[in-house]
Amino acid sequence: MIELLDYILDNDDNFWIVNNMTNGVAKGYIVYRVSEEGKINHITKKKYIKDNDNKGIINVPTKYKMIFKPRNFYKTHKKDLKGIWKNYVEALNEIGINDDDIGIFGSYLIGFDIKKDVDFVVYKRSNLNKYYKNIDYIKKKCNVISITKEHIEYQYNKHKVKFSKDCDLKEIISRNWSGIELSNGVLSTPRFIDINKMSIPLKRGEDKVINVKVKEGITSAMLPRLAIVEYNKEEYEIYSTLWKFQSFAHTGDVLEVFANVDEKNKIIIIDESKYYIKYLHKSSNIK
Repeated sequence: MIELLDYILDNDDNFWIVNNMTNGVAKGYIVYRVSEEGKINHITKKKYIKDNDNKGIINVPTKYKMIFKPRNFYKTHKKDLKGIWKNYVEALNEIGINDDDIGIFGSYLIGFDIKKDVDFVVYKRSNLNKYYKNIDYIKKKCNVISITKEHIEYQYNKHKVKFSKDCDLKEIISRNWSGIELSNGVLSTPRFIDINKMSIPLKRGEDKVINVKVKEGITSAMLPRLAIVEYNKEEYEIYSTLWKFQSFAHTGDVLEVFANVDEKNKIIIIDESKYYIKYLHKSSNIK
């Protein structure tokens, strides 16, 4: 069974990532494409470049050569982690997150040399709460800090062209409470997955601008991003599959959103870069 953040090696030896599950269907894009101008992969023995010109989020191939599972890889390679990454997983274990609920994704998972950092994923909603309550301990044990203003500016300038000019992208980036910034300026942000809620519904509503108030925001750190909001005096679920929308919602926020709004099923979906979020009132209460 294909899950979020699994990688597959297709029949042309390109590597795909599963970016989201929509109505149970795995969707994603090619992250590394075969090219003689690229870097060597230790599994295929071929050279690759990052595929920055992907054609958007599409159905991943159902026939492929290999599938790469973050949890399986972590179990096999935990013993190889050194330095800050060894301290990091020790901290996760110490706060009650078991090895069965930790994975490694990214380039390390699929056979490339580690250049900057190791990308971790933590499974189960309960473990998100443990991580949130103990983030200061994790940072202290690893001798790291939260995302800096310099890195917020860097991320904003790098990605702003991909989003609507009406989107408060810099504010969204600044809300990355779970990311840890290393001394060399590298930011490592764990992903969180609720294994019982990996799929978003199909869009069945109307694209429009609405104002909502956030009732529960901590789950917007998860994949897919999810918050519980109030709209028209009723409770709605708002989903986003956009990677940069990490932790976009804090309890008490008042948001203007342009999204697909399904008033029958009480679902709001942000899955295209044309959609946006504006903050009419900003709260510091993450939960």
